[in-house]
Amino acid sequence: MNRVLRPPGTPCLAPVLIPVLILALMLLLSACSLTPPVSPTPPLAAATTADTLKSQLTFQPDDGEARTLIAFIRITPEQLRAVLVTPYGQRLTTLVRDTEGARFEAGDAPGESPLPIPPQWLASRLEWSLWPLEALRRSFAGSAWQVADSATSRDIRYHGELAARITPVPDREHPTALTLDDRQGGYQLTIAPMQEDGDSNGEPQNDEPQNGEPANNEQENAQP
Repeated sequence: MNRVLRPPGTPCLAPVLIPVLILALMLLLSACSLTPPVSPTPPLAAATTADTLKSQLTFQPDDGEARTLIAFIRITPEQLRAVLVTPYGQRLTTLVRDTEGARFEAGDAPGESPLPIPPQWLASRLEWSLWPLEALRRSFAGSAWQVADSATSRDIRYHGELAARITPVPDREHPTALTLDDRQGGYQLTIAPMQEDGDSNGEPQNDEPQNGEPANNEQENAQP
């Protein structure tokens, strides 16, 4: 058996490298465990609408401050596109979900901090809230994911454990404010449909742009 000979005085690095490699592997596994798994994506055609859905999105982390954005959501057979606008009318980012996956496109809001969530997280949560129950059931079939509606909520389960609960039950024919309690991601996401005058659930919201541009520019930017 051949042996590798070290020159005299050369230190053996194995005792030093092995603990470092083990620590790096543990950190990698820990980072992976903090990323919530992504559910199968339902077909876009199941939720396609000719309308642009204007909603107020409020992101509330379990251990941080809430953040509110205005979303202009378009769903076509080719893509889900959600333009996310600050309350001052600046486009923070655009979420796109199509056959290539989910991604964020850069906005034009200098000084605004980016969303601390991956695009796959937001795309899947919008799907859970906006897609019909049967479309979600068909896409989850054969996977570790399950979905069920009760009289008061829609439950999303992963390997039998509750991953998220949406209240009340989503109803595209009668839109109302939804609260998604994400047990995996540690977030609450509120999706409140907005009227043409900018009101959400009958309460006035300050979503008028402050940069001198007309408010309807936001909706124009939401067109695919």
